[in-house]
Amino acid sequence: MATAIITEIITAAELAVKAGEVAAKVIPETPKGLVDKFRWMQCTVKNETQFDIVLLDSFFDTGRYWSAPGGASPFTQIVFSCCNGDNTIGQGVTGGTAFRLWLDNNHTFDFSLGWTNPTIGAFKAGVVNSAKGEDGYKAATGNGGVLMSEQIFEGKDKDGNRAAFRIHISAAPGAEAMYVIKQLLVAASSA
Repeated sequence: MATAIITEIITAAELAVKAGEVAAKVIPETPKGLVDKFRWMQCTVKNETQFDIVLLDSFFDTGRYWSAPGGASPFTQIVFSCCNGDNTIGQGVTGGTAFRLWLDNNHTFDFSLGWTNPTIGAFKAGVVNSAKGEDGYKAATGNGGVLMSEQIFEGKDKDGNRAAFRIHISAAPGAEAMYVIKQLLVAASSA
């Protein structure tokens, strides 16, 4: 059964255009001071949805933010970066950041992104349905990850037609890790 939301769902054509614009946005160049650090990462979160994103939680196993994340408006991107801690020897940067997607005043979708650039080991990234940054960290793998909402969210479009979607989030590891949040339209229920 779908979860009903009161937000007006944009049409498939509008979604395709706006999501394409976000996908095409240039990722800012990594700051010189950041790349001079022993271990660093720049994380880009592309919000290809019509919903606002707010920051919920951060977790570090090692390291610190170089530039901390914040929230994001619909169809925009967030870029944040992290690095090894100051005055540390031989430490990398590993952790997670949790966000909330606001679907309407009563419905949200929480997710946590994990990222690692350890001293020993590989770049990792991950995503999990959680409000805790540490859970994203624990979900990070060398292959990245994918999360698809179990719930189908349903509302109406501007013409009063039923519209339904799932949330899909992908995580790709690397020094410039990429996370993409998509609003995937699905067939609306006939009930």
